[in-house]
Amino acid sequence: MGAKNKIRNWLLWSQKYTQTDMLYLTKGGFWLLMGQAVSTVANILLTMAFANWLSKETFGTYKYVLSLLGILSIPSLSGMNTAAFNAAAKGEDGSCLAAFKLKLKWGFWGSLASLIVAGYYFLQGNQILAVCFLIVACFLPFFNSFSLYDSFLAGKKRFDLQNKFSIINQVASLAFLGMTLYFTKNIFLILLAYFLPLTLLYILFFYLTKKNLDPQGKTSAKTLSFGKHLSLMGIVGNISSQLDKIILWHFLGPVPLAVYSITMMMPDKIKDILKIIGSLAMPKLVVRPLEELQKSIPKKTVQLFALAIPAMILYIIIAPFAFKWFFPQYSQYVIYSQVYALIFLFYPRLLAGSVISAKQKTKALYLSALILTPVYWILLLALIPSFGLWGAIVSFLALEAVTFALQWVQFRHISHANP
Repeated sequence: MGAKNKIRNWLLWSQKYTQTDMLYLTKGGFWLLMGQAVSTVANILLTMAFANWLSKETFGTYKYVLSLLGILSIPSLSGMNTAAFNAAAKGEDGSCLAAFKLKLKWGFWGSLASLIVAGYYFLQGNQILAVCFLIVACFLPFFNSFSLYDSFLAGKKRFDLQNKFSIINQVASLAFLGMTLYFTKNIFLILLAYFLPLTLLYILFFYLTKKNLDPQGKTSAKTLSFGKHLSLMGIVGNISSQLDKIILWHFLGPVPLAVYSITMMMPDKIKDILKIIGSLAMPKLVVRPLEELQKSIPKKTVQLFALAIPAMILYIIIAPFAFKWFFPQYSQYVIYSQVYALIFLFYPRLLAGSVISAKQKTKALYLSALILTPVYWILLLALIPSFGLWGAIVSFLALEAVTFALQWVQFRHISHANP
């Protein structure tokens, strides 16, 4: 108890300099860091299994199917996840159940779209992709809807329960996919090993959350409307997040897509660890006055640079050794991963962007979508056919730079009068 009190006192003392609730950051950060650590280890092990036990062609096909899954999920109203998060943070728990029902109902349109894609590939004589998208159609609405519990728990600051569930998901996915990859290279069984355990666990955790936290009560039409707006804006966002992989597949084939996925994996996982700060901040950003945030966020953004830049330099140094040990079949492509790690320079934008979302500044979010999407699509279509993987990486880095600048300008100019 003495040591615990000393740590508590030190955290309280440090708040004078960080201007941050260090007790909340430490308590919530422990569970988020634990969940992200398990996720990172599980993803590295799975990527090692894919890289070393599966051909580049089959792995590229698997990544292509999951990339189209992101686009086929558009009818599932992805913006309702953020709406449920905001509702939970404000005590409007009834909105979370309403958001779930909307996601489930609209998700079946995604299944229909997947069936159409399966029919297209069947007519093209590609039976492999046709069966792959039949599998996607079976799971899509349930896979996207029942996972809403995660946003609800985050909004309630139940990072302990959220990350206990996340750890179980990661371990189960690692076990099922790992065993499947070890015993077979069949793409259909691999997809089933991905969807089936996660879908069943999402359903289980959704009902455990509902039973233990009883998300009843006030329902906000404004919050649900905001979720619909986010979903509408998310259409181009979802397409943009997968477009690089789809263009790589169609112009260069499955092998470059496999290489691209491997080289992006570790920087993305490090970025996810850094995003823990954003996950902790969001529930507080929802309820804190805008004037207070406009004074505190610039200083905190500078502090984030102090985390991001050393992380980038360290990764660039260790990446050649990591590829040699973990992904020997891809070690000659490490330079792509080192250059892609420059995304860490733009990571500190997350706080300004989170304020815009937390305060439900719909016009600013629409403006971002209208500006950023055409820029990214033009870059991808212009650079990938000519420069291959380099074109995809340069396009993404350019998008991150423009996003940083735009979100910072929007953050400095938002007001209560600007919805």
